Amino acid sequence: MQYQNKSLGKAFDIIESLCEVPQTATELARGLGLNQTTLHRFLVTLLESGIVEKLPTNKYRMSYKFIDLGKMAENHYDLVGDSRPFLEALAKESGESVLISTFHNFSVSYLSKVESSQTVRIVLGPGDRVPSYTVASGKLFLAHLNESLLETYLRTVQLEKKTNNTITEKQLLLDELALIRKQGYAIDNQEYLIGLKGMAAPIYDSSGTVVAALSVAGVEIRLDPEKTEATINQLVNYAKKISYTLGWSD
Repeated sequence: MQYQNKSLGKAFDIIESLCEVPQTATELARGLGLNQTTLHRFLVTLLESGIVEKLPTNKYRMSYKFIDLGKMAENHYDLVGDSRPFLEALAKESGESVLISTFHNFSVSYLSKVESSQTVRIVLGPGDRVPSYTVASGKLFLAHLNESLLETYLRTVQLEKKTNNTITEKQLLLDELALIRKQGYAIDNQEYLIGLKGMAAPIYDSSGTVVAALSVAGVEIRLDPEKTEATINQLVNYAKKISYTLGWSD
């Protein structure tokens, strides 16, 4: 028999509700199905703890102490370390190299990599930086920029041809980014290096912000359409698993 602390559960219900929007006691009671006496008892405890505060409008909201506690907890998350088991599992399942990357100054930076077991492998790895428009992870990050930042990127970055497959026309790139947002993943087909094919899926934090990309990369000849489709499914699944460890929920 599973033990449940109903009082603690109700307290978390109140906290979750106040995280969405400040509310009066009446609004809270109505939304949570609690009577005023029970709700008052919980609110007094939460006010005394300092994680809830009462506004002059008689509405309650989460306090800065609660926000600070969240930031302290966030510091315990280690993206590279926490994601390592997932990278290793994905590399084993896909048979290709797997990487974690972030986005800085409009460029992709690779943080971690698990090598493929194949004899012929990709050359990119931790410490390398590449133009965003040429690789799957970079296009993924660009697809999730707000309109203003994307306009700045397109205005300041010259889309130079790296291979014959590189997207160098702004409208074609915008069309590609729209497709990425729609399908939830990105692909590059020898757009940075001839023979290199990559796929990337977003990693989200607790706020739903894309904070990193999970990528699979390999030699194009090994990644035929059937293998590519299977790998994308694996990739998206593991990207979600890593996102869950960062507090994301879909």
